Amino acid sequence: MVGESVIIDVHCHVGYTARRVESGVPRFSFERDGAAGTPGFDSYMSPRLLRRPGFFFVRRWLGVDPKLAPGDDLDRCIEAINERHWSAAESIDRLVLLAFDEYRDDAGRVIGAAERGQRFGTDQYTSNSLVRAICTARPDRYLFGASIHPYRTQDGRDACSMLTEAAEAGAALVKWLPIHQNIRAEDPRTIAFLRKAAELGIPMLIHYGGEMTLSRQHMEFESPIPLLGVLRELRAGGHMPTVMIAHAATPSFRWQSDAGHRALVDALLGEFADAPLYGEISALGAFGRTPWLRRLARRKELHDKLVWGSDFPIPVMTWAFWRHLDCRTRRQINELPSWIERSYRLAHAAGFDDAVFHRAATLLA
Repeated sequence: MVGESVIIDVHCHVGYTARRVESGVPRFSFERDGAAGTPGFDSYMSPRLLRRPGFFFVRRWLGVDPKLAPGDDLDRCIEAINERHWSAAESIDRLVLLAFDEYRDDAGRVIGAAERGQRFGTDQYTSNSLVRAICTARPDRYLFGASIHPYRTQDGRDACSMLTEAAEAGAALVKWLPIHQNIRAEDPRTIAFLRKAAELGIPMLIHYGGEMTLSRQHMEFESPIPLLGVLRELRAGGHMPTVMIAHAATPSFRWQSDAGHRALVDALLGEFADAPLYGEISALGAFGRTPWLRRLARRKELHDKLVWGSDFPIPVMTWAFWRHLDCRTRRQINELPSWIERSYRLAHAAGFDDAVFHRAATLLA
């Protein structure tokens, strides 16, 4: 565990269009050939994702050459952009780089990369082996964020066994996105995984609420309320892991229901006030979510239950704060070369307590 004064970005994505990786770092035994659905790849983006408007705009804002097709040239461009943003985040001591597991159906079967118009499938995959190799090369800067679908099985092993292997390799947390990956909170496999995470001391970063980048394949899992019920039972038995709810379960736009967010806030201030449950505030400077950044910043009674992250490469929209931040402050933030640094500075300017930015250092494995 690192010092409490350290600032950690708990939510920093890694993703390439068609990446195969060979390094001296040992691969995880459950990823000997990379993706299960697209063997040989350690990271890919689906044809469906590459056609989504959100991906188009992020790619344009990042300055990615629109002429580059998926493959090595585009991935080298993405790699250079990532490094530029990661290295220029001068206020941030560590970045948790996130793997992202594939979509699995209820039987645990992998469908693979989703074609355009396909109902179910994976939009983005990044192997644990790839992210571990990146982090091993710069242990002073990066922390390994694992992603293991709780329905995974392989060679007679279940996801809990894989989690143990990832923990032994230094995983700082595990990331899930239930509405995209198909993860039901009440499933016995999910509950067993959460119990194992508690046993190993591995925090969970779980996305509930709206989603604009990846396909929303299972909107029945949008609300954190079922998870709160599971955590209630695990806590009663002394088996609750540390859980951070990404984006504080906020909707993507103000006209969408905020029932899940309100339920989370009530839990943070009430039943789970003294439990290891937190709201994570990444991407609240993004288009559509900016009102929630202001609202949560004003709620000082919540700040002891919040954790900061950036959700890079999601951009920061300072123009939405023209009534709340002066022109000089907005200009200074916009001139920063790193979107991660912009996310941090915007949240700081919005009025969050310093403890929100330091909290991750006390929570991560």
